[in-house]
Amino acid sequence: MKPSTPKGSPESLRARAVLVKKALWVSWGVMLAAATLGTWVWRQDLREPSITIWLFKSLPLLAFLPGLWKGNDRSCAWLCFVVLMYFMVAVTDLMSPYAIWFNWIEMLSSVAVFVFGMLFIRWQSQANRAQAALNHQEDAG
Repeated sequence: MKPSTPKGSPESLRARAVLVKKALWVSWGVMLAAATLGTWVWRQDLREPSITIWLFKSLPLLAFLPGLWKGNDRSCAWLCFVVLMYFMVAVTDLMSPYAIWFNWIEMLSSVAVFVFGMLFIRWQSQANRAQAALNHQEDAG
């Protein structure tokens, strides 16, 4: 039987970070798909679809793609800040007289990206600190 790892061990923290990173990728993908579909398919303000609007909605999300791919904590933190703007727009759209069911997906995906991003940052940094502490103990001992 495999020995269990303590709750605060680097391995368990890294395992949690990997799991939540996968959830972050899924929710980020849903958010990008929502930006695309909200521009081209399910429009609510009776406006014409436009490449300019789509780029304005999608480029801020795509800008964080390299940092997310590398698992960079700072890039993920900045993504969480940017996602707050998407959340504000989604909530405003939900309160609009033209609100459609799709606005709920936009709002929930922005909340999911924010929550999973924050959890990833927390557990990744805790795993890095715990690993550094173990390395320091091994060097001293």
